[in-house]
Amino acid sequence: MNKLPSIFYFLFGTITFFTACQQEVSPATDLPDVSFNQTVMPIITSNCTASGCHGSERTENFTLLSYDDVINHGGVSAADARGSKMYRVITTPVSGSVMPPPPNQPLTDEQTAQVYLWILQGAKNN
Repeated sequence: MNKLPSIFYFLFGTITFFTACQQEVSPATDLPDVSFNQTVMPIITSNCTASGCHGSERTENFTLLSYDDVINHGGVSAADARGSKMYRVITTPVSGSVMPPPPNQPLTDEQTAQVYLWILQGAKNN
């Protein structure tokens, strides 16, 4: 007796069942809102402004001291994390390193995820 058709129907049925039961999950809407003031700004303060790079008017670089600074100077495109300059510079090597530059430590995976979700959720001033 040829078992190939019964195995085929079993696999087809199983794949169809599991595919039909899956829901598309949007990380931006299914997770609690990431707060700019409580989550994102402390990440920026401890990693970007404390090092002297973006925390003083005296620096050659731009400042990241407020929500407006982050949006304008960070090149944040609300709901488009991968299209936002800020997300790209903390995840993609620029001149051999990601921001913040050495000797500072790069952002942790959790910090990077929080920035990503905040932008994806609309980069709200909350």
